[in-house]
Amino acid sequence: MTQNQPTFSICIPNYNYGHLIGDTLQSVLDQSYPHFEIIVADNASTDDSVAVVEKFKDPRIRLYQNRYNIGFAPNLQRVTQYAQNDLINLLSSDDQMKPGALETFVEVIQQAGADVNNVVLYSDTEYFDNDNRITGYQRKVPGAFDLQMLTSPPAPSPDLKFEAYAGRDVLKGALSRLRAFAPMLSTVYSRALWQAVEGYNNTRTIGPDKHFGYKLLGQNPQVIYIARALYRYRFLTSANFATQFSTLKQVSDDYLYTLEWSAKDLNALGLSQKGLIHTFIKKRVIEYALRQLGKGHYANGFRLFCYAFASYPGTALRIPKTYAVLGLLMMGPLSKVVAPLLFRAYRNLSE
Repeated sequence: MTQNQPTFSICIPNYNYGHLIGDTLQSVLDQSYPHFEIIVADNASTDDSVAVVEKFKDPRIRLYQNRYNIGFAPNLQRVTQYAQNDLINLLSSDDQMKPGALETFVEVIQQAGADVNNVVLYSDTEYFDNDNRITGYQRKVPGAFDLQMLTSPPAPSPDLKFEAYAGRDVLKGALSRLRAFAPMLSTVYSRALWQAVEGYNNTRTIGPDKHFGYKLLGQNPQVIYIARALYRYRFLTSANFATQFSTLKQVSDDYLYTLEWSAKDLNALGLSQKGLIHTFIKKRVIEYALRQLGKGHYANGFRLFCYAFASYPGTALRIPKTYAVLGLLMMGPLSKVVAPLLFRAYRNLSE
């Protein structure tokens, strides 16, 4: 490796995506920049995933097969631990790289004069469905470390635009909202940083990538955002995605952040435990409960309401939207009719 020609490890965890992983692999193999390897960790798939991967006779592809299904987060650790190159990209087995993605990353590294061992890069993404129709775009919120969805593409620019930030500044912005700072599929980071934080080892069940991102940012790397869609995210209702709406796994993951971050570490970032707890209850529990009720999911809204009072009752009582949730819940079965109507009216007024 030289600073001008960094090498990439494209790491693809897979479970039963034999019908899609071939397109994912081909999108990487079609890259114009040649210095990469592809690592696939198959999580004991019961479909033809392994056969599909083995049909590719390219020496840059290495396939590892788990004897047992070890779970989502452990397989992220498994696939990335085999990386041998300078930069790692964790790519889901149903998503795709757009042409020129790796070449663009290299160009940005060169223009920014970034240290390949201490850099995190990410880009915009394009959403598409199973019929290959573009359904939206995700990009960084201007002036904030958050993500937003657009229904139409951002204004095209002939120039390659990017922004560079200190990792701790990005961490402060993302943690204050308890949100991921970047899409998993478009995030590229150094293997040296992966080693420094011991990879994806964590106790999260739904969002191990968000937890990993916080660990990366805690190392204070140079973070570079590229204002160009370099990846394609296939929007499907996977089993992992669906559990966010039918269980308390997501909210439990976020609750752990309020316990793990000490007052000292938060103060060093200019944050506070009180503020983090308030964000958790308001943004990740109460407002989420309102959205669930607005979709007619009474049981989910009730579970979340109970979670708020089981975790931080004092904070929940100080949030006005808590009483909106309570009012809808007190309607019982009638709320399945009233809440969606109110939710649609609220969205129409907000647009």
